[in-house]
Amino acid sequence: MYPFRIVTLLVIIASTVFSARAQSSSNDRPPLERIISVDLRNERLGNALKIISREGRFNFSYNSDIINENSPVTLRVDRTPVREVLTQLFRNAISFRSRGNHIILQRAEAPEEAPKSFILDGYIIDRQTGQRVSQVSIYEKTTLASTVSNPYGYYRIKLSTDIPTVRLEVRRKYYFPETVAIPNRQTHTLRILLTPSPLQPDLQPMAVRRSVDTTRPAPIVPQPMAVAVPVDSVPEPKTGPTLWDRSKSVVEETSADFADWFKSTKQAIHDANLAGDTLHRYVQFSLFPFVGTNHTLSGRVINEYSFNLVAGYSLGVRSVELGGFLNMVRGDVEGVQAAGFANIVGENTKGVQAAGFINGVRGNVVGIQAAGFGNTVIGTVRGIQGAGFYNMTLSDMPNSVQAAGFGNIAVRSLSGFQLAGFSNFTGSDMNGFQLAGFGNITGGNISGFQLSGFSNLAIKRLSGWQISGFLNYAGEVERGHQIAIINIAGASETTPIGLLSYVQRNGYRRLEISTDELMTANLTFKTGVRRFYNIFTGGSNLGIAGKPLWSLGYGFGTAFNLGRTWMWNIDLTGHVLSAPDRFYWDELSSTVRLSTAIEKKLGGRLALAFGPAVSLFISDFTQNKPSTRFDVPIFRKTDAYFNTFYSGWVGFHAALRITNKN
Repeated sequence: MYPFRIVTLLVIIASTVFSARAQSSSNDRPPLERIISVDLRNERLGNALKIISREGRFNFSYNSDIINENSPVTLRVDRTPVREVLTQLFRNAISFRSRGNHIILQRAEAPEEAPKSFILDGYIIDRQTGQRVSQVSIYEKTTLASTVSNPYGYYRIKLSTDIPTVRLEVRRKYYFPETVAIPNRQTHTLRILLTPSPLQPDLQPMAVRRSVDTTRPAPIVPQPMAVAVPVDSVPEPKTGPTLWDRSKSVVEETSADFADWFKSTKQAIHDANLAGDTLHRYVQFSLFPFVGTNHTLSGRVINEYSFNLVAGYSLGVRSVELGGFLNMVRGDVEGVQAAGFANIVGENTKGVQAAGFINGVRGNVVGIQAAGFGNTVIGTVRGIQGAGFYNMTLSDMPNSVQAAGFGNIAVRSLSGFQLAGFSNFTGSDMNGFQLAGFGNITGGNISGFQLSGFSNLAIKRLSGWQISGFLNYAGEVERGHQIAIINIAGASETTPIGLLSYVQRNGYRRLEISTDELMTANLTFKTGVRRFYNIFTGGSNLGIAGKPLWSLGYGFGTAFNLGRTWMWNIDLTGHVLSAPDRFYWDELSSTVRLSTAIEKKLGGRLALAFGPAVSLFISDFTQNKPSTRFDVPIFRKTDAYFNTFYSGWVGFHAALRITNKN
């Protein structure tokens, strides 16, 4: 017997706990949403209200003058919200609302003789489980009147009586869509059943279920009277999670949706539930997003013309959209879009965008963007971007132009023009023209021109021209030229022009130690390409008396490959010489040398070079021609007018060189 008693005790305890939890859960609801079961048979209305309040654990508040407490009523309901119980009890003769833990009863207002609107309300029910479904979108296509069911599945929508055909569209994510025809344009309660869709989404379009509201509102009577109500036809709720219980809420799933920051919860629910519905309007007017002729459904409406006094929000625009401050479109825009501050588009734009501050497009742009501050496009651009500060495109720009006061960015390829006051950047290939006040950068190949005040960079191949005030860099120069103070290339098939050019793979480089008739020792570096290279040189007489202490020089040269291990070069250099035996800035002189030499490689990277040189010495009257080891005089001249002394001679040049492979 003991095991039986123990089992019985456990069952009683479990039942008590479950009942307490269920009651506690019910009490957490507002009074009108609490679930009760009552069985009233010819009960006085006053007693009926006490039974209902006791079952729902709330209190009624009403004026006894409007309630005939002695009226007999008959009502039987099982697990039904208090709202439905009161609707069936009073049949629209009494209105009710909740405040705190009280339900306030009031006399219902007499209906107008020719009402301009009527109200539908009721609950959305899961057809399979009998559970009430929250976050359901209900709307009417003609007027765009809409609502959303509350957390307990209750909805209430006001509709115009002037609509020729009234149809309610009912949408909920993870449920089949429903269309309900409403033939009776009077205020009444309508319960709507939804069928869950499969967990795995069907790739085929879902068919919209169509039904007709067969509810016949009972005539309004001056006071409550006994009414026989049939047993609730809704199936008993089933245990276990519903399809919606196994998924996230609509709001959670759309938290990352475009422009979600300005949407209310209701609007976010509409956007998620109506993902398969697209509405069209010829023209719409709005004051703010969702405050206009398209109401809270504006995020699902494509407008031919859209006019926003301050700001607007829509699914799409087909001709013109004007906004005093801001235009926001979730889908595509075709035509003209203009705003005092910004235009924001979630998909593609085709036409003209003009904004006082910024334009932003998440898709592609075909046409013109003009902004006082900047333009940003995540997709491709085919057209023109013009901005006071910046333009940025995160994808390709075929046949396009970017012009900005500060900078332009094309993250991928560009075919066209970039014009900027400071800098241009193209992440991949560029076919066209880049002009910037400071610098241009291209991450891929260039076929065209780069022109800047400071620097140009082409990470890969250059087939065109780079011209800058200071620096050019290219991974490989295939055609065209580099012109700047400093030119750097990984390889070059053409001749760079500048004061310093360096070509890594196929360039010309020589580091040499040499002697000549004037200076005992010289250290010289030559860099560039064989056709044209730069020369940096310095010399010293190692303290020999009567000779210049040092010299510094710069020049240009060209070299000819004679085959096998022989080469011939011609160099033109200019040198600054110190005075013999001392150094004063006001006693410097200069020499211009034209030298030529035959180079013979010895093996490895060593080579010997020897040849003649012609020198022109220039100084003032205080300095004579410096002493040399050996020379053949050519001329000697004094110019009294310019206070200058000239002297020319033929000397020699002998060097040991360290060469690169070329």
